[in-house]
Amino acid sequence: MTLVTRTVFSVPQLLAELAILGVVVAALVGVHALLQRRFTSEMLRRHNDVAGYLFSAVGVLYAVVLGFVVVVVWQKYDVSVSNVENEVNAVGDLYHDVDGVSEPARSEIRSDLRRYVVLVRNVEWPEMARGQSVPVDGAQLLDDAFYRVNTFAPRDFQQFAAQQASIQAAQRLVDARRSRLVVSVPAVPVVLWFALIAGALAMVAFCYIFGVENRPAQLMMTAILVGLIGILFVVIQAFSTPFAGSVRISDDGWAYLQHRLPTIK
Repeated sequence: MTLVTRTVFSVPQLLAELAILGVVVAALVGVHALLQRRFTSEMLRRHNDVAGYLFSAVGVLYAVVLGFVVVVVWQKYDVSVSNVENEVNAVGDLYHDVDGVSEPARSEIRSDLRRYVVLVRNVEWPEMARGQSVPVDGAQLLDDAFYRVNTFAPRDFQQFAAQQASIQAAQRLVDARRSRLVVSVPAVPVVLWFALIAGALAMVAFCYIFGVENRPAQLMMTAILVGLIGILFVVIQAFSTPFAGSVRISDDGWAYLQHRLPTIK
């Protein structure tokens, strides 16, 4: 059983982020325009040689750090998608594996799994989308199902084989759930955000101290630089929280299980 997890784009939230980015770009370009009126281009051009060397060094360093952060958050997002798929598949596998377990254990385990699917989709997913901690009810349901699998006493080899397969599926399910909750925490700490923002302001400051004869073109270059850095900030923010924000992991797999599991006999 393999399910592909989609990525959902929240258009209103994405437009809001881009609108904020547009305001920031306009504000920083406006500051640059005011500085151009305050200082003549001849005065600023005196420092272009020194500023150029420093700008190159700082720019390379900042580009490396910014690119590294983008790669890290993308890898985390990719791992999160894989964890969700593994968890969904483990639920489906366990539901089928207990087919060889006799009653009433089979019905009790399957009931726990159906309730778990509903809980994840209707409670945990919205909580993670809001950046909140999930309740412990899901973990309790898995503990109950795992306990019933472990304490089941097989009476023949077929039931023994079903129990062993169920134990392995239950272990994968518990591990996948734990991994999902771990990676739901934002990947970029506050101190790293501070460093990224400070680096971005330093890059903009260098744009301010350059003297260029064509001042409108210089303002356009400043806008392009600020816009590019801002877009990368939006990407980092979106992928550092895989279950929230404008780009998040969908609950398609859980919706499929919620519809499919009750029809399995």
